[in-house]
Amino acid sequence: MPNRDLAVFNDFLYQNIPLVRFMQLQLIGCSENQLTARAPARPNLNDKQTIFGGSSAALMTVCGWSLIKFNLEQRKLNNDVVIAHSSIRWRLPQSDDLLLTAESDINWSELSNEIQQAQHQPKLTVHNHISNQQKQICSQMQSEYIILRTSA
Repeated sequence: MPNRDLAVFNDFLYQNIPLVRFMQLQLIGCSENQLTARAPARPNLNDKQTIFGGSSAALMTVCGWSLIKFNLEQRKLNNDVVIAHSSIRWRLPQSDDLLLTAESDINWSELSNEIQQAQHQPKLTVHNHISNQQKQICSQMQSEYIILRTSA
């Protein structure tokens, strides 16, 4: 996907989700099945000078949502996306900048047809993780998102 479109989408996040702006999330790449992003450690640290669990959870949630929403918009589909469920595992304490990845095996051709036929509200699973600068996975999240029907 073009970087200009991703930059515009990142601006949309900053304007509509103030927490994203405060945490300084930067989307750096997005394909059909993977989104990558980064965020600095400083605004996301807790009192122990490690990444706050709530920050990592929020950042992974936004990245999974963004993977789906950005790809929908690229296909001119205006459906809303909501998170339905997530499960998080914190593996290692982290004190340096965050490298975020959201991945899914979405078949966009099939999904686009499903959405346009409005048979049901598709549920999609996204796997997220945050790595440190040494490329160690520090946090993992599996999330389920629902694509809502558009109102007539």
